[in-house]
Amino acid sequence: MNRAVRRGGLAALAILWLAAAAGCGKKAASEIDEIREAGALRVAIVDTKSRFTQTEGGSPTGLEPELSQYIAEAIGVEASFQVCSRQEALEAVTEGTADIALGCIGARGSLEENYGFTTSYGKGNLYGVTRAGDYVLTVGALKDSTLGTDHSLDEGIRSQLYQAENIRLMDYGSVREGEAALLKGEIRAYICYEEQARALLENEELQIQNIAGLEPEEFVIVAGKSRQTLINGMNTLIQQFLEAE
Repeated sequence: MNRAVRRGGLAALAILWLAAAAGCGKKAASEIDEIREAGALRVAIVDTKSRFTQTEGGSPTGLEPELSQYIAEAIGVEASFQVCSRQEALEAVTEGTADIALGCIGARGSLEENYGFTTSYGKGNLYGVTRAGDYVLTVGALKDSTLGTDHSLDEGIRSQLYQAENIRLMDYGSVREGEAALLKGEIRAYICYEEQARALLENEELQIQNIAGLEPEEFVIVAGKSRQTLINGMNTLIQQFLEAE
């Protein structure tokens, strides 16, 4: 997008955003004012090794940092980042050490009671990794099995897995730990994110499968439940950002 056009569009949107906030009362207006007064939009990015953020070499780069900066510019500040686990990102929003969190955070279960969610800016797939020749194409086919799961899988995905009979879940802190457990026969399948599954494609002893019954990953921005003005404004910005990509 042309930089001058982009800045002009952001400036106009920021005026509308702030005017809308003011029209909703002092509490709503303060959501934006507080960020402006602090001088930065504090962003917690969930680290699931997704294609949307790269962390090698210092400051995070990729679609998620760019989207965050896009939102920050509309408010009139810079974005500051922390890259952390899903739970740490949500806690940062709850404790007020981050204004927003973004990443693979599906709006499911108890999270909806405590947080506000934007529309999705991206989707991915969850995969089952098994030993070669062990074909598991549905959640039900995993019955009576011990499964390895990435430690950051959310409660909604875990609930889907528990739909199979006598399922046991074991969390692993890295894709390589899950791979080792598979090769030792400690687990039947390792359920993981798209980028993690790709990292295992090179191992000829393993195979990667789509499993019917597992909903896709959903990437959203999260803020406090009461910050609806901020969430509504970000929905508009997400749409504008994606259209410009």
